[in-house]
Amino acid sequence: MLKVRCYYNNGVKTLNFVSNLQQLLLYTTPSSISEKPNPPFANYLVENLGFSKQNARSTSTKLDRLRQIRNTKKVSSYKFTKKADSVVEFLKQNELNDSQIRIVVSSLPLVLFSKVDKTLKPKLELFLKFGFSKSDFAEVVSVNPFALLSCQFVRAIEVLKDVLSYDDDVISIMTKSNWTTVSSICNNLKPNVALLLEYGIPIESIRKRFVQRPSQFLRKTQYFKDVLIRVEEKLGIPRDSLMFLHGLSLLASFTEELIESKFGVFESFGWMRSDVVALIRRNPYCLALSEARVRRSLEFLMNELGYERDYLVSHCALLNYSLEKRIMPRNKILLALKEKGLIKMDYSLYSSLLLNETQFLKRFVLPFEEIHEIYAKHTGRSAVRPLTEGTVGDEA
Repeated sequence: MLKVRCYYNNGVKTLNFVSNLQQLLLYTTPSSISEKPNPPFANYLVENLGFSKQNARSTSTKLDRLRQIRNTKKVSSYKFTKKADSVVEFLKQNELNDSQIRIVVSSLPLVLFSKVDKTLKPKLELFLKFGFSKSDFAEVVSVNPFALLSCQFVRAIEVLKDVLSYDDDVISIMTKSNWTTVSSICNNLKPNVALLLEYGIPIESIRKRFVQRPSQFLRKTQYFKDVLIRVEEKLGIPRDSLMFLHGLSLLASFTEELIESKFGVFESFGWMRSDVVALIRRNPYCLALSEARVRRSLEFLMNELGYERDYLVSHCALLNYSLEKRIMPRNKILLALKEKGLIKMDYSLYSSLLLNETQFLKRFVLPFEEIHEIYAKHTGRSAVRPLTEGTVGDEA
């Protein structure tokens, strides 16, 4: 494992300073600061980096406020221009375009005062040693300019490499991570993964799910532990179930009150709590559906089609399909086919819903010319128009 250290600049530890700096810049606005912007700095931003005058003034004001906080001396225009030019040239050489450079400087104006050889190049070299390309580095920096000065990003990469098995996954996550995500990776990811391993969740399952939905694994560890308990107790999903991590994703996203409210929708249709739990064990994502959508689906499936709750539990995918785009149109078409004696009367709606749109067309619509108009009426599409496979009313 590559070990890293924090670099120092003017006697200030970079990691701690950048953490405070990041918070300051997020909440500093021109209207909240009375100091006048630095004219040479603002002029440089306009003339050399293509800033608008308004953005240049705003960025210059940030800089002056930071310099006052750090009590640093102003440098001459000549020295600043020379240093800023070297920083801009470094960024361009490492594949940041003009727009990305403006983002970096606007967020972190002090970067133009950095020493390329002592501060920026070592950080780039660390990223390259971790397997990042220069374009990856450019993307990370443009998403979060503080990667140029903070050791936190390097620590996050080390943690990700310990958890994930593929460098491409590490790079993909880092190129999308803001400051908060990076901090959570450093502080929360490893203890949360350790908890899942204690629960007997295979590491490969953890890795796969984390790459798909990283934010849900980055909550504070005590909260994360409470959610794991609730997945078993509240949703009734055992830890050895393939659905356990799906249940974790849901409870990490919703409050206790919202979960209770969603239970209440099912109970208003005569479901027992045990019925809802049985459904969730098979299909946790039914809880991700809006209450209005669940209510409309149950109204149609139970009150109009007469399906019992036991049937809906055992055919749990029914709730995932779009009522308006898939279930109701196909039901109308099957009824027409049955009335005309073109299919057996006992053919189930559920079986037809499992087919993607192209398969459904080939089997139930295209062979029967008298059905084409019915299909068009209920779907708003021509039956003979080529369709992209599986795009209409698929599972949520």
